[in-house]
Amino acid sequence: MAASFDSDAVTSLAQRAGDPDWLIEGRLDALERFGSLPWPEMSLEQWKHTDIRSLDLESFDAAPPAHEPVAGLDDVPADIRALAIGQKGDRLGLAIQIDADVVHTRLAAPLAQQGVIFAPLGEGVSALGERARELLGRAGASDHEAKLAALNHAFASGGALLYVPRGVVVEKPIQSVRWLSGAGIASFPRVVVIVEDGASVTYIDHYASAELAGDALNMAAVEIYAGQAAHVDYLMVQDLGQQVWHFSQVRALIERDATVRCFDAALGGRLARSVVESVLDGQGARAEMLGLYFGDHAQHMDVRTLQLHRGPHTSSEVYYKGALKGTSHAVYSGLVDIEKDAKQADAQQLDRNLLLSDGAGADPSPFLEIKTSEVTRATHGVSVGRPDEEVLFYLRSRGLSDADAERLYVTGFFQEIIDRVHVPEVRETLTAAVEDELALED
Repeated sequence: MAASFDSDAVTSLAQRAGDPDWLIEGRLDALERFGSLPWPEMSLEQWKHTDIRSLDLESFDAAPPAHEPVAGLDDVPADIRALAIGQKGDRLGLAIQIDADVVHTRLAAPLAQQGVIFAPLGEGVSALGERARELLGRAGASDHEAKLAALNHAFASGGALLYVPRGVVVEKPIQSVRWLSGAGIASFPRVVVIVEDGASVTYIDHYASAELAGDALNMAAVEIYAGQAAHVDYLMVQDLGQQVWHFSQVRALIERDATVRCFDAALGGRLARSVVESVLDGQGARAEMLGLYFGDHAQHMDVRTLQLHRGPHTSSEVYYKGALKGTSHAVYSGLVDIEKDAKQADAQQLDRNLLLSDGAGADPSPFLEIKTSEVTRATHGVSVGRPDEEVLFYLRSRGLSDADAERLYVTGFFQEIIDRVHVPEVRETLTAAVEDELALED
């Protein structure tokens, strides 16, 4: 029998995760908050192109059947093992999550000896202690995302805490693979990344599933805390089946002279909404927010970004590229908000959309709010268009078929973004995903 979205399910998930008492109390507070908030409506500017009225929460299992821990990758299902092994290079940490449970976690011994923590959220906050309690939830959420953020915090399942102590440099990536196994499943990964002063890490979150027999729900929340002069690379690759409702919120608090680079790749999902927000608090803080999306059939892709400059001499860049085919539709909404104390802020925002069929569409909406006259730069630009016919004609004149000319054009369109990914095997994954999308019949 499927669990309802109530306090019993919250308690069940918390006990399953081994949460400390204070985290359980936080879950119950979040459940109360969720109940008091309205669902996002299309009358809101931030939701005006995305309709979630047909999302029936009670059709999903709030606390799906548990998956027991396994000793190694040989003990996980073949599809997951192929994903975890086939699309990764050298990793200093690896976690496998199936539905609501992290079934396998490992971390290189030298990192553990330096105080690095990489564990499921409940276990991780217990290991970190007061520092976790001090930071957890401090990132907050924008008002228009508060309902979904409260739902994630109440029913958090699996997820991770990654902690890197002061001055520790993690030379190779740490990765989580999150797998949805069937229809009716609801998964709520909550990820907390804490990188102390002068430390650095690259963390990869990979979401995937097979094609499912019915709808499933994945709702993720990521909090990133970058201390002074810290460096964080966070990469999310979402390649879920087209029966999955996917929502993700990534919010980074960035202190003095720290850099946070977020890369967001949205490839799957029935409806996929991705919110990436950078809060630049400290002088000299820097955020780089890059991404790509590729929609096919009737997919709806929704990307929202926030560049919130609070400190002086801060800089941020947003650059997304998307391609749409079939009757798919993309929404991009981005806000550059430069506060009055953010003197000499430098902010750029760019979104490019490529329409590959007559039925595809895109709605980009950039916004600027500048509250100081002392700005180095604040620019935005968006575009929606078809492939350049002159370029396609040239490619065909060199002997390429229509299909090969379009394939070369689209892969070239994305290459600029893919080349900015620092992890070679992630670049290879994204290149292969774009080619797979192009090969699909509408």
